[in-house]
Amino acid sequence: MFQFENKIVSSSIARFKMIVEQAEPYNFSGVLYNEYYGFNLEFQGIRQLLGRLDDFFDYVEFPQATHEIRTFDDHKGQKAKKVPQGIRNVTHEEMMGKQASLILHVQFRQNSTWQGTITWMSEDKTKRFRSELEMISIIGEILNSRVSD
Repeated sequence: MFQFENKIVSSSIARFKMIVEQAEPYNFSGVLYNEYYGFNLEFQGIRQLLGRLDDFFDYVEFPQATHEIRTFDDHKGQKAKKVPQGIRNVTHEEMMGKQASLILHVQFRQNSTWQGTITWMSEDKTKRFRSELEMISIIGEILNSRVSD
């Protein structure tokens, strides 16, 4: 059981330290670490990052989506929530030596996309994004500049 289950969820649940373990231009893998609630979301590539985060946000119902997923099912009732793939509890000590490249904070999920901020730790710069595509572009720019240095 995760520390955030059956508790009031704050906006800190959608704030992650991104630890990039492997980076190629516009393709990267690593871990999203939430230090406030003590869990990791592991991902391999951009597609998995977006999918796992979206599943996680649906699971904790924050940030709340403004649109529902369409379905052809006859069942209008609540579906049983399942724990997103790639999530696991970690201790603060376990994450102590790992250096975060970025801080990703998804603040809203409106118009079927995400809005929030990305902070580049080494440059101490923060950029806002208005869509998932813009978020991917910003992350790609940051990682490309880091790889080329």
